[in-house]
Amino acid sequence: MRSIPPAVRAASAVCAALLPVLAHAAPAAADGAELRPEQWGMEQIGAPAAAEANDGGGILVAVLDDGVDGDHPDLADAVTEGTDFTGGGGGPGASGTALAGVIAGRGHGREFTGGVVGVAPGADLLSVPVVAEGGGADRLAEAVRYAAGEGAQVITLPAGAATAEPDESVQAAVTYAADGGALVVAPAGEGESAYSGGYRDVLSVGAVTRDLALAAGSPAAEGVGLAAPGADITALEPGGGYTTAEGTGVATGFVAGTAALVRAEYPQLRPDEVAEVLTASAAAPPAGAGAPGYGAGVVDARAALEQAGSSAEGVPLYDEELARDADADNTVNWPLWSAVAAAAVLLVAAGVVLVRRATANPYGFPERSERSRRGGARRRR
Repeated sequence: MRSIPPAVRAASAVCAALLPVLAHAAPAAADGAELRPEQWGMEQIGAPAAAEANDGGGILVAVLDDGVDGDHPDLADAVTEGTDFTGGGGGPGASGTALAGVIAGRGHGREFTGGVVGVAPGADLLSVPVVAEGGGADRLAEAVRYAAGEGAQVITLPAGAATAEPDESVQAAVTYAADGGALVVAPAGEGESAYSGGYRDVLSVGAVTRDLALAAGSPAAEGVGLAAPGADITALEPGGGYTTAEGTGVATGFVAGTAALVRAEYPQLRPDEVAEVLTASAAAPPAGAGAPGYGAGVVDARAALEQAGSSAEGVPLYDEELARDADADNTVNWPLWSAVAAAAVLLVAAGVVLVRRATANPYGFPERSERSRRGGARRRR
C-alpha cells in the first residue's frame, strides 16, 4: 500500500478541522443575505441608491422610545446610550430597536451586505428611553430638550404618546428643539390631539403597505405630513435577532433616515426647510396627493436629495445675518472700555492708599532692625 506523505496528511487534518467551522459560518452569511429581498420598504423609497450619494455620516438621530439594543450586530458602533427618562432602567425595547435599524442599521457580514441596512447607515443614534404615556408628558418634554441639547439634528418621538392630549410642556420642548436646529418626526395618531394635528413643528408620519394602502392603525387624518412603509417591515429585535414590525412607529424611521440623508448632504437647510423638501418630493399615493392619511404622499429618498439640491441653491453654509451680528459685536465699544479703564485707575489708586496706610509709622517708632540692635545691646549689658 502506498504511503501518504506527511505534508499531505497535515493538510488533510487542517481541512478536516476547518470543515465544521465553515459549515457553521455559511448559514449565518446566507441568513443575512436572505433578509435583503425582504426589505421592501428600503427599495420602495429608493434608500439604497440615495445612501450611495450620502449615507448620513455626521448626523445624530435621537430615538425617543423604549430603548435601543446597541449590542445588535447590525448596530455596531452606531448607538450612544443617553439618559433614561423612564424611571425604571429596564433593558432595550423592541420598538426602539426596530426603529433604530430602519433609521441607521449597518448590516453585517462581508462588506456589510447581510442583515438590515437602514436608510442612513452612516448616521449615529442616540438612544433616549422615555415614558410616552400614563402621565409621562413631563418626562417626554425633558427627553426632547435633552436630545436637542446633545446636538441631535433629527428627533423621533415615541408612538405611545401619539394619542395623548396635547401638552404645553411637550409643545414648548418641541419648539425649543426646532429653534435649536432639530427636525422632530413622529408617528401619526388618531384624533386632532395626536401628533398629526395637535403639535406644531412636528412632521407626522402615516404608514402604508406594499400596495401603498394605509396600514392597519394608520389614521386617515388630514393632519398627517406624509406616509412611509409600515407593514411587514423586516426589523431588528433585542438580543441580535430579527422580526417583523408594522405601524406608524416603524414608518417614522424611513422619514427620519431620509431627513438624516438630506441634512448630511445639505447642512445649510433649516429644519422647516428639510420638512418642506421631504413633503415636496414625496411620491403621490394611488388615491392622489393630499388624500387623508397620506399627507403629501409617500417619502422618496432619492427625490428628496434632488429636491434638497434645488432648495439649497444660493443658501450659504452659514447665516450671513448672524455673521454680520457677530462682526458688529466684535467692534470696539469705546465708551464701555473708557468706563472700564477709569474704574481700573480708581481701583489702583485705592489700593495704593491702603498700602500706604498699612505701612505708615505715625508715632515715629524705630524700624524693626534698629529695635533689634538696641534690644541686643541692652541684653549684652
